[in-house]
Amino acid sequence: MTIDTKQIEIVSHSDTCAVAFAGEGQIVGGYQDGEIRRWKLKDGQQQGPTMQAGAAVCSVVVSLDGRWLVSGDRGCKAIVWNAVTHKKVRESQEHSSSVLGVDISSDGTKVASADYNDARLFSITSGTRPIRLLPPLRHRGVIGIKFSPDGSRFATASESHGFRLYNTHDGSVLFDSAESGSTGFTPTTSLAWSSDGQQLFVASIGKIICFDLPNSLSSEWPIHENQSGVSIVSNGRFIACAAGSSVSLWDCVSHKQISTVIAHTAHVSCLALSPSGGDLACGSGTNITIHNLRDVLPPKYFDHGALIRQQQLDAAREAHVVDNRRVLRKALIRQQRLDASKLPLVQMSDEILESWTQDDPMNTESLLSEEIRSASIPRHYLLANRALIRVRLKDLVGAIEDAKESLQAQPSPIGYIAVAVALLGQGNREGALCTFDFAFHDCGLHDIKFLLLLKVGEAI
Repeated sequence: MTIDTKQIEIVSHSDTCAVAFAGEGQIVGGYQDGEIRRWKLKDGQQQGPTMQAGAAVCSVVVSLDGRWLVSGDRGCKAIVWNAVTHKKVRESQEHSSSVLGVDISSDGTKVASADYNDARLFSITSGTRPIRLLPPLRHRGVIGIKFSPDGSRFATASESHGFRLYNTHDGSVLFDSAESGSTGFTPTTSLAWSSDGQQLFVASIGKIICFDLPNSLSSEWPIHENQSGVSIVSNGRFIACAAGSSVSLWDCVSHKQISTVIAHTAHVSCLALSPSGGDLACGSGTNITIHNLRDVLPPKYFDHGALIRQQQLDAAREAHVVDNRRVLRKALIRQQRLDASKLPLVQMSDEILESWTQDDPMNTESLLSEEIRSASIPRHYLLANRALIRVRLKDLVGAIEDAKESLQAQPSPIGYIAVAVALLGQGNREGALCTFDFAFHDCGLHDIKFLLLLKVGEAI
């Protein structure tokens, strides 16, 4: 028996290989011809320019805060895109094969990718090229990768060598299922987590495997087509499972089917759930079909997923608390009429100042990196400036490194301010205040007044 759901059809000119939601109202499609397009669900119209990956797209993902989009393709590349402007930000060319799986951590700072031979982890916010956070993690046949909800772990799934669980911090293997838990084929989405991160679901041929991580136990259940490869997505409360030309929905706890099958006329190649779980996107041929699940499932299956994602989004936004500190800086710059030569404590080119005041931190970081290489301005100023920008981009490790290098090159008030802001970004307010006080040394009277203004205004 099958059911009919309210549907929205989005038609492109190339086969759909990967889909991902960008918030509740938009869907991103990755296509066989190497194009990536963002569509508005309300009217089916394309939003923004088409992104060109250069090779068939295998996987796409959008960060929880909506800032980043990452694609993996058959050209052995993982590409970071600005999800708003659709401009290419960074590109990783270290992969040895097609990048079949990509994911972004819940705080939006890390990208995980899988290329059939290795799993890789790199920073999303540093430099024009991604900075590798771990050496390549060998896992033969790896085709899927997924961060845990809190980002402290990530899992990989292999066609033939089971699944593994890694520590995000150091890459240590926390669990290895050996050959049990292998997918047996190459699905577009092979892994899903429970909302508490205690269970991991793995797609396999004709079944879904559930691993209870705290107890090192596993269970499995057959799905509606026993001989078909399976792709799965989940909001932590229910799983959507595509096999062949149909999709079934399953309770994460009871492992029972919670609706009749959603049928399509052709093979479903990829699928995605909206952040709330209320909409299901299925890629089939050149079509993306959006199913409204709110008329199919009870509200309990959406409320929990929406709550968890809102908590993750709040945590991501909390990491941007330092962004609020830019109010005084902008006010000062406006007062100085964008004259870089009159800014207190710092030196920067007019081009960098303009980019900074236009609130384009990624471009500003790139410009600063270029000037650091050319050394057109004293290096310690540039490093301190880039440290402040990297705090904005949530690259706190890079920010601390830049700030310390600035002080090593030449101690300066802006160097100490950069360290203080980075410490504040890490939540170390006491350390930030102590470090900030060093900035008062070797300052003129006008600069001291400015520092006091920052401190009294709680910019630090």
